Amino acid sequence: MEIYQLLLKGGIIMIPIGLLSLVGLAIVIERFFSLKKSVILPVGLKERIKLLIREDKTEEAGKILKNHASPFGRLLYFVIKNSSFSRTEMIQALEERGNIEAHNLGKSVEYIGVISSTTPLLGLLGTVTGMIGVFRDVMNQAGLKGVNPSLLAGGIWEALLTTAAGLTVAIPLFLAYRYLALKVDSSILELEEETLDVVNYLYPGLEEGISRYEKSPKPSTTSSEQSKGKQ
Repeated sequence: MEIYQLLLKGGIIMIPIGLLSLVGLAIVIERFFSLKKSVILPVGLKERIKLLIREDKTEEAGKILKNHASPFGRLLYFVIKNSSFSRTEMIQALEERGNIEAHNLGKSVEYIGVISSTTPLLGLLGTVTGMIGVFRDVMNQAGLKGVNPSLLAGGIWEALLTTAAGLTVAIPLFLAYRYLALKVDSSILELEEETLDVVNYLYPGLEEGISRYEKSPKPSTTSSEQSKGKQ
């Protein structure tokens, strides 16, 4: 039926635009609360873990962090679990782990960007198909009754509604996308700074780069010299 009467002159395009607007709004609300500083960097968690490190209670710190829901808690658990690493090894391993957390923070935000780019195109598609239908009707009636300006104007007005709807959805979603993208970037920087602060606390000897919890410390020079003297 001529592509379902040219998608009902573009009006059917309003359905996916409406659905995408709901999906985009849901993601914006979810990310807005998920990217709050208190969710990413729980208040007092760093100080509590540093206190347990100072008291040599890494097992207790690990139990606290094992099922922690925050990105900061998961990074600290990774640090505590691998506290036998040298500082260089820890930094290298944290880069990979940090990339995973950064990806998780920004993944849903990218969906908002995709929706804000797609809805104007859907609106334009609706307008184009609607305009095709309008000019087809005008052409069919022109030979019988002549061109009816009101029919032409009314058809164009209806066809342009989809473009207006697409832009109405896209503009606020794009603004929300840019805001949340900046929020993700700042959150990642804060995560890096706070995690490195704990790492530096765990490795007080920065020149040696050895963890205070390394299980196999090297024997001291004095003890080796004493054993030689006895021989």
